[in-house]
Amino acid sequence: MPFRPAAAPQRTLPTRTLLVQPRQRRRRVALACAASASAAAVVDVETARKLLDGLTMVVDIRPEREYEEGRITKPARRTVSVPYAAGSDAAAFVARVAAKFPSRAAELIVMCGDGGRDSAEAAATLANAGYTEVLQMEGGYAGYSAVWSPSGKRRPPAGRWVSTGKEALKSGLNIPGVAESYDEGGNLAQARWAEGLSSGEELPRS
Repeated sequence: MPFRPAAAPQRTLPTRTLLVQPRQRRRRVALACAASASAAAVVDVETARKLLDGLTMVVDIRPEREYEEGRITKPARRTVSVPYAAGSDAAAFVARVAAKFPSRAAELIVMCGDGGRDSAEAAATLANAGYTEVLQMEGGYAGYSAVWSPSGKRRPPAGRWVSTGKEALKSGLNIPGVAESYDEGGNLAQARWAEGLSSGEELPRS
């Protein structure tokens, strides 16, 4: 009888359990990761004011009518109007911005009316399109205007009369506090934007 070698023992390969997520859930996770990765940094109104002394430009996405009624700089040398609202045509928005700022390295601050969803989405859209120096304005137009005038002067807190002292010199009267100045912080606390902030509630000063 011919010799036959014994059969080699069979090896049992380890099995892997493949976790398959529902399609909709995978899509939500992917969108959340993409939004997180492309979210633009937020700049406060104090820093924004300093940046406007350099090469930084503000992309004002408020409706054209609101832009014409009030701008954060006068003349509007540091702002351009490119209206955008959350959920709008992102590609068309990027094209309009690119027509004004062809370089993807342009220093831009995106500003809406209140620093909320519109400017966050617009800034993320530009970041996704390759703009590398994009910031979102904290508080938006309302927040910036609460601290700075269009000429770049700091506004006094609401409800306080700020005198230069000239009135006392002209009248010859010694009025206590006539030359009193306002706090250097201005209205920065009121300029802070927070989603869901209840009416009348104030955020702590930084």
